[in-house]
Amino acid sequence: MIPTFEKAHRLTLTDTEKELLNYFENNLPSSAFISLKELGAKLYTSNATVVRFCQKLGLRGYNEFKYQVRHELEQLKGPAFSSNSLISQSIARFQDNLETVNTATLEAVARMLADERPIYIYGSDLSSLAARYLHTILTMLDHPAILVEWHRLLNGLTYELGHDALLFIITAHGDAQRYLPAFQRAQEHDTCIVLLTCQQDSPLIPYSTYAICTNDQDEEYRHVTINGRLGIFTIIQILVELIASIHQPMQVTADPMP
Repeated sequence: MIPTFEKAHRLTLTDTEKELLNYFENNLPSSAFISLKELGAKLYTSNATVVRFCQKLGLRGYNEFKYQVRHELEQLKGPAFSSNSLISQSIARFQDNLETVNTATLEAVARMLADERPIYIYGSDLSSLAARYLHTILTMLDHPAILVEWHRLLNGLTYELGHDALLFIITAHGDAQRYLPAFQRAQEHDTCIVLLTCQQDSPLIPYSTYAICTNDQDEEYRHVTINGRLGIFTIIQILVELIASIHQPMQVTADPMP
């Protein structure tokens, strides 16, 4: 039995989750490649139930679960470390990230970024790369924004912001507690706060007007973080394209001459 299924048998599962586990075990290897839609149709199971089952196993979502199962099947045949393995894992995480995106939230945030309002974008360390990218694109699209990369400056800034400002904060897995006073002050001033983070249970979420969570994982190599923030950059790119579409002139087709 592969490790993922062994772990599942040690958990307290609902009857539906036991049915899911039974299906995957009895239909390998094809079950490791079935889509979420096909699985739901076969077992009459909702997407949310499948995702909760995967999360019980410590995984972010269904695509990462399928990758894990396929990877463990390969390991039974021998060493499976390869670039193809890493690529498959990245693709699985990328797909999970897109499937959990709340499109209504992204559209609402894009409309606010396209407004004529003061915009402040914050990101430090590796998150500053994403913040700089969004700041550069907005400036090029004639939506001037102020880039903030210093925590103390952000802290002081929140004393002055008003209800007409938009504060866009990008923080991956950093110490969320140090940002809490700034979020609380901004909320007291009715400032709109958009939080883009990888921390699903961030204590900053209750203080945010909009919270967008990605599934970027906090990884280190030789005590250096190597979290590439692919999910964060993907969300920002979607926002950029939504903003561009808001201002794209409509194509008007003239009626043919009689």
